[in-house]
Formats: sequence, C-alpha cells, structure tokens
Amino acid sequence: MAHKLSWHQLLSRRRPQPSDTGRNSSLSLEDDRSSFERDYDRVIFSAPFRRLAGKTQVHPMARNAKIHTRLTHSIEVASIGRGFTKKLVDLLKSKSDLSPDGEAALPWVIQSACLVHDLGNPPFGHAGEEVIRAWVEKHQDEMFRVDRFASVEEYKGCKADWLNFEGNAQGFRLASRKDNPDAGYLNLTHAALATAIKYPWVSTDHRAAAKRKLNVYSSESRIFMEMARDLGLLKPDGHVCRHPLSFLTEAADDICYRVIDLEDAVEMGIQDSGKVKELLLRISGNYGKEDMNLPQLRGYAIKALMDQFFAAFEGDFDAVMNGERVDDLKSSLTLETKGQLDTIKQIYGEIFGDSKKVSMELGAYHILGRILKALMKTVHAIHDSGSYEAMPFLSQRCAELVWGRGYAPKHFGKCHAWWLARMNDAVSGLTDDAAMSLSNEIAGHSFGGY
Repeated sequence: MAHKLSWHQLLSRRRPQPSDTGRNSSLSLEDDRSSFERDYDRVIFSAPFRRLAGKTQVHPMARNAKIHTRLTHSIEVASIGRGFTKKLVDLLKSKSDLSPDGEAALPWVIQSACLVHDLGNPPFGHAGEEVIRAWVEKHQDEMFRVDRFASVEEYKGCKADWLNFEGNAQGFRLASRKDNPDAGYLNLTHAALATAIKYPWVSTDHRAAAKRKLNVYSSESRIFMEMARDLGLLKPDGHVCRHPLSFLTEAADDICYRVIDLEDAVEMGIQDSGKVKELLLRISGNYGKEDMNLPQLRGYAIKALMDQFFAAFEGDFDAVMNGERVDDLKSSLTLETKGQLDTIKQIYGEIFGDSKKVSMELGAYHILGRILKALMKTVHAIHDSGSYEAMPFLSQRCAELVWGRGYAPKHFGKCHAWWLARMNDAVSGLTDDAAMSLSNEIAGHSFGGY
C-alpha cells in the first residue's frame, strides 16, 4: 500500500546549512564514500565521541575496565542497530518504496544514529542531567535577565533550553551544526539526524516540560524544521512525526542498556550472578541453556529481545510509515516480555540505590554547580563589559581556562544567547575526570601542584 512517508525522502543526503556564518560551507574533500559512510566516519573520528570513554554509563568513576562507559555502550548499541537491518530490508522491499541505493544506506544511517544517541550527555550520567536542571532552576533569576537578550523570544527560548537541559537535545546540537569546529560539531545528514530523534519537539513546546524529554533546543529549531520538511516528517498541524528508523535506534538502546547494565552490576558486586543468569535465561527463551555462562546468556537474551522488538515494529508498520506512531516499541511487546523488563526495572532500583553510586551523585552537584556558577559569571561579564580587557580579572582567567587563550576576545561581540549555548557545550562536553579537575582548578585546589 502507499504510505505517507517515502524512503526516497526519508534517506535524504542533505545536511543542515548554518545561518550564522559567512564562510563558504560547500567545500569538502572528494572521495568514494557515500554521504552516509561519511556520517559514520565523522562520528567515529570526532572528539565528542572519543570523550564518551570518560563519561559514566551507570556506575560513576568505575575503576574496573570491564564496566561500560558511554563509549562502549554506544558502540554496542550501533551493533544491535545494524543487526536490525537484515530483517528491515526484507520488510521494506516487500511493503514500501525502498530503492537499491536506500538498501545500501540503511546500515550506515542506523549505526551513525546509534553512535550519536548519547553524544550530548554531560558527565556523571543521567545524574549530571538532573544536577544541571536543578542548579539552573535554583539560579534562574540570576542566570537569565531579559535585558541581556536580543528579544523576549530569544530570552524565553534560551531559558527553556537550560531549564529543560537534556542530553538528547545537546546531542542533536552537536550532530547537526557545523558553525563551531572547536566544539566538535558534526553536521550529519538529515536522515541520520532524524533517525536519532526519539522526542521530535523543541524545548519551548509544552511536551518538553510535561514529559521532561526533548530532542531539540530552541537554538536548533530552524535546523530541526528544515530537516523535517526535507524528510517529509512535517504534519499539516505543524507537529513533526518520528522517522521510522528512530524506533529501531531506540529499541537498540533499550535492549543494550537493560541487558548489559545487569552484567555490569554483577561485575560490580551489586547483583547476584545467579539471579541475573536466571532472568537472562527466561528472556532468552528457547535460545539459552542453563549451563551457559553470563556472557553467553547475554548474547542469546539480546537476540530474543531483538526478535520481539522487530515483531512489534513489523506489526505496526503501517502506522509507523504513516507518521502516526509516537510510543516506543516497548509498549507493543508481549505481556511476558513486558514482565521480564519490569523485573529488570526493579533491579535497577537496587543498582541506583547503591551507596557508592549515591555518594558520587551527591558529589556531582557540588562539582557541576561550581563550574556552572563560574561560567555563568564569566558569560555575564562578557556581555556586561565594554571590552575583553575591561572584564573582571577572574572572569578573564575562567574564560581562558575553559575555552583557551584568545577564544573570548575573538568572539567577544557574539550575543548573550550565543555565549550561553557555548557554556552548555563546555559543561556537557566534560568527561567525569575533566569535570572534577576543572572544579578543583576553579576552586584553587590545584594550586599546591605548582
């Protein structure tokens, strides 16, 4: 049957074009890679992707090399995402307008989206997100003064971005823009960007505050809407529907962290191996055997969940291809599988309640709070001073510490919203160790090392 969404549009090779730079943006090296292969390589070789090696997945500052970081997690998610493509190609070739070129593109698009899905997460895992939101909520009157912004609309948008701080939205910012190479912006294709989006709305949308989830800051709203129009995702009512591949990217992440995080909990001594093996044996169903070790059972459990999630995707294929489905695929799993995932959720309560994890998260508030306060004062000083030389001494030194010597003078004339967005880039880009180090340097605790 004919669907509202077409793969001829959904796999667009177009990239977002910056609106705030006068430089020629069309220059690129010519080679024999497709646009989607370039996406993948851009991510793999990028600084933000490498920094994921120093960011918490679940267990902060784990010294055991076997424990997953955001980097190893993202690589494994990409592997599962790619694993969906064989069945996906068979489905799309029989029930939609997928072309041979589209078939070749699918594995690259899904892998790139999976690799960037956590790219914008701050240090200390999801606790870092909570800390930043809580700190901004407490200091919003000091942080946002309407007369510092070019317009009321800009003020409201910037404030919404920070109050609804989200790793997903910061990831879209990093993956979509190209106007600040120092931050590692990737400028991926529209197809790859949309495949990574689970929450297709902007920070100023009512759903952002209601659901505490979003994928786009107001600073990238233009890019987001241009992408949606290009891919055919923009609905008549002005809302944006999800890209069909985004459901499988989300499923790959769900499968990976639910199974792998259990294995990490055993390695950390937080969970009993026998209890976890029994659960994975139930999930793996006919695949697993009682005499298998934990890594073997993990592999079979992942295989079983992939089958279940893809069955949910195939079962609701028409709604997906007509832009009607919103909920993730978990909501369409069998009752048995939902029960197994509920059991994992209960175990998560034990993992997140572990005393070592709780104490680290309490420390994260003081570490990130000190950094946020210093950067906020620095950004205010940039706006309020007539020149870089007129800035307070401490603000000058903080700018040099965070952005390097010469960065602030070079960009001194940029607007206040621009600088607050660069503050976001700086904080969310820190690894766990770098955040601790920067906090100590700001507090003067590293002075004894000179």
